[in-house]
Parts: sequence; C-alpha cells; structure tokens
Amino acid sequence: MDNRRARNSPAAGLLFCAHLLALVCTAAARKLQNSGLETLTGTAIVLSVTKPGNGAEELLAIRLANGRRVQVQLSQPGQAAGLHTGMRLQVTGRWAQPQVAGGVAGVAAAAAVPGGGSRGSSSSRRFMATTMRASGGRVAAPTLTRGMAVASPGGGVAAAAALTVSPVVRSSNQLVSDQVNAIFIPIAGMASADQTCDGTAPPLYSVEQVRAAIFEEVAPGNVTVGSTYNKCSYGKTRLTANNSLLVDPVQLPCTGSSNGVNWTFATCNFDDFNGWSDAADQVLRNRGINLDLYKYRVYLLPPSACGFVGLGYVGCDGSFDCRAWIGADFWATPQALVHELGHNLYLAHAGAFTPEGTWDDYADLSGTMGYCCSDRCPNTPHAWQLGWLSVQQVDGSTLLPGQTLTSTMASQGASAFSGLRIVPSWVAGVDPLFVGYRTKTGGDGGTGELIAGDAGTPGRLHIYSAPISNTYDSKETNWIKVLDGAGQSYTSNSTGLVFRLVSAYAGSATVTVCRPAGAETAASCNAGLDYDCNGLVGAQDPACANYTQQAGRKQPPQPIRRQPRKVAPPAPPAPVRRIKA
Repeated sequence: MDNRRARNSPAAGLLFCAHLLALVCTAAARKLQNSGLETLTGTAIVLSVTKPGNGAEELLAIRLANGRRVQVQLSQPGQAAGLHTGMRLQVTGRWAQPQVAGGVAGVAAAAAVPGGGSRGSSSSRRFMATTMRASGGRVAAPTLTRGMAVASPGGGVAAAAALTVSPVVRSSNQLVSDQVNAIFIPIAGMASADQTCDGTAPPLYSVEQVRAAIFEEVAPGNVTVGSTYNKCSYGKTRLTANNSLLVDPVQLPCTGSSNGVNWTFATCNFDDFNGWSDAADQVLRNRGINLDLYKYRVYLLPPSACGFVGLGYVGCDGSFDCRAWIGADFWATPQALVHELGHNLYLAHAGAFTPEGTWDDYADLSGTMGYCCSDRCPNTPHAWQLGWLSVQQVDGSTLLPGQTLTSTMASQGASAFSGLRIVPSWVAGVDPLFVGYRTKTGGDGGTGELIAGDAGTPGRLHIYSAPISNTYDSKETNWIKVLDGAGQSYTSNSTGLVFRLVSAYAGSATVTVCRPAGAETAASCNAGLDYDCNGLVGAQDPACANYTQQAGRKQPPQPIRRQPRKVAPPAPPAPVRRIKA
C-alpha cells in the first residue's frame, strides 16, 4: 500500500478526526481555563436572613460533595427564582473575593453597625454565578375532600352539631413533619478561659433562661417554642423535651478552619457563621452527642458582628443537616426561634404593603413569619401550607358569577377545620385568596388585639393572598385587610370579589363572598341573586325596584270574550217517494 492510499484509508480518517477533536477540546478547555470559569455541582441551600427593621434578604449557597458550603453570588435579578433547598444544583461561574465590607452582601454584619458599616474585613470567598441549572425538589399536591362545614356561633366548636351544615370541599396539605426534633447550641468565642474574643462578648442569657423559653415542660403555662408548635398545630407537629435538646455552651477559639475554609469571630460572613457551626458540631461529637438524632440544628450566636435577628435554611428535606442561627439578643425569645425554625419548615416571610404602597417583608402582624416578637400562630395560608389547617376551597366552577357564598368558620385557634381558600380561576395570573378568623384562644391565646381582638370578645377576620401551592412551596404571603365588625366589607380589585363580615362571635364568624355578574336583571331580582354584590337582593335592592314592582303589580281583570255558539244547520227534508199504483 502506498502512502497516498494509507492517507485515504478509513483508519487514517478516523485518526485524523480524533486528532482534530482533541485539538478542539483542548482549545475549549484552555479557553474555559483562561476565562476563569468553573462548574460546581451539589445541593442548593436557600437561606432567609431576618434583620432588624423592615428588610429581609435571601442568600443562595451550594453544598458540595465534601460537605463544604459555598455562597453563590447571583449575577442577575431573578436568577434563583424557583429554587428550593435540597434541589440538585449546577452552577457555572468564577471565584471572586468578597467586597471589602463584611456586611449584608456577605451576609449580615452591616445591620450591626449604625450607618451600615462593618467591624472588619472578610476572608469569605464567594462563587459568582453566570449560569445555573437546577432539578428535583419536593412537591406534594393538596388533597381535596368533601366534608361538612364546622363552626359555632357561640363560644366553641363543640356546639357545631346544633348548626345547619352543608357539604363543602376542603383542601389539606401533606403534614410538613410530625415533630421538630431540634438541638439548640449556644456558642461563645473565647480567647482564653475567662476572656472572650475581640469583637464579641459573653452570652446575654443563661442556659436556664433559654431552656424556659424553649420547652413547655419547663415553663408550663408560659408561651414557649414547644407550646407554640404544639398548640398551633393542634398537636400534629410537636417540639418537646423528649425529642429536642439544649446543650451546654460550646466554647470556640477566635479563629479556625472548617472543610478547608478559614473563619473568625472578627467578622460575620457566610464562611464565618458556617465555620462556627462546623466547629461546634465537632465539639458536640467529641462530647458523645449523636447529632443524627436531630434534624434541625439551631446555633445561638454570641454578641458579635452578626446584627441579624436570625437566619435559616428555607426548607430541609433531610438529605443533610438543617441549620438556623439566632442573634445574641434573641436566645430567649420564643417567637424568634419559632420564626427561624419556620424557615426550616419551608415557610417564607409574611409581608404586606405599607400605606405608602411599598412592600414590607414582615408587615403581616397576624403570623409568626411576620415581625418579631409577638406570640401568635402562623397566618391562615401558612397554617394551611404546613398541613395543620384544612380550609374550605372554592374556585370559578363552584362560585359562579352572581353567586354569593356564605361561610361560617371556627376560630383558627380552636379548630383545625377553619378558613377559606378561593382560587380565582376566572382571572389569569391572580394568586389565591385566603380568609381566616382569629380569636384569643389556643395558640393565639397570647396574641395582641390587633390580630384577634380582646379576650372574650369577637375576634378579627383577616384576608390574604398567597401563591403557595403545596407544603414545600416556599413563597411569601400578603396580608391584605382585616374586618373587625359586623357589616364591614372589602372589595378585591384583582378578582372583583366582595367580602362581608356578617357576624363575629368568640368562637366563630360568618362571612359572605360575592362574585359579581354585572347589573341586576329581572331574572336576578326575582331569583334573589346579588349580581352587583352590594349585599342587597330582591325588593331590598334599589336596583331591583322596577323589576320587583312589575312582578308585584296586580293586572286588571280582562273581559271574558264569549265565542258564539255554533248551531248545526237543519237537515234537508227527506225526498218523497212516489209509489205507483
């Protein structure tokens, strides 16, 4: 075979293609290397930061296979939309040193210093994301069942049997968890046995004070973390002294390294508070404590550069340890602890628009995921999301134009069968609306009058919107309106629905929801329907005056016209037959 034939053989062609492919791959790899781009693969961690004031922030991190947690800096707004903790995540980008300040961009220290400054620089390295791909995540659709409306116009649900009830469709979510098995870990940064690290101070609360804030068994009759979960969930999700643990304070050195990442108490960046947690976990293991018994780990941070109230993972699927952190001033504040654990249970914040029209992430005072630190249960949409509350549900197929729904609902603090969810399927892009009735009972026994009224008096009806679709759908809720007196009403501009509080008692309230159908007609007036949703029907509605007058006006008697009687004509005479003789 000559050289020309060898060069033209199939084997030679394949060898040439392979060589060309290698050159292309090498060039692409060299280009990727020269651009500084890398790809990280792991598990997504979404963190929610609760700060003093009306600001909130979400951070994104990725947990690598070696256990290291890396903060991911987004390159464009909305890049992390739809991400949930526990999803598989692939991030392409480059490493970057953080900004000079160890502030909120690095996590939270700016809130600790007036004017937004910081107490030191950070050694934390962030990964700047250019592209991201996510997959997986937990989804569990709500269950719809037909049941009976349960409520009491008097003082409790026990009298509900005396009511006239009708079948309703109820919506219930999968229970987020039957227990909050948490370990609470106080941390101190110590330069020596009796000297705290620079920039820190000794804890502000004793272990005994913290224990009394957590466990209902230690402080019976008081509002605690345990009593809040036990009562607000109607015993479905419990935190007790049997399933949870508060350990003695863990003393850590002023600087250290965890998973190859340095940390210090001089700053409060992502790598710092994660490093403290890694180091504290190792101390507890050395004490012989089995951390695997506790799905939720709550780290109580000393006075330091961390100025936040708390922060926590938003959602935890159990594939790795679930973390929350509590600022130094809030170790013994039950609602602060409940709030951060709420993030672990997939809850986002409970917000509202201010009178000036700006969004406030915490402005919903009716729920635990709003402002700290009044004692109360989650708002109605969050209680439904957790699987604690079964609500009546209607949509465009069950609430038709011109129809008015009358719903008598028990106080949320007294019954797990309470509240209303309206899916406005007749309007595209509008979130479901929720209605909940709150009184000073059950887990809401210690709540303020703005939420539930005074003890022993009628409560308050709250209206919300929320895009939450299932237990694991971490989205903010929007408090819209409160009705606190019979006859008060609210009109939803986005759906056209008109809500009216008909009556309110210590144990239940009756509300009507009207879906408009336009101007009144003779048919609607005569049928007793409220097409214009003004709360009046038939003769009571001025718009029906003409129709009802016409329907009720007596018609004069009409003369009876007699038809002439028809008489048959006489028969012709019979012919005479002549007989010939």
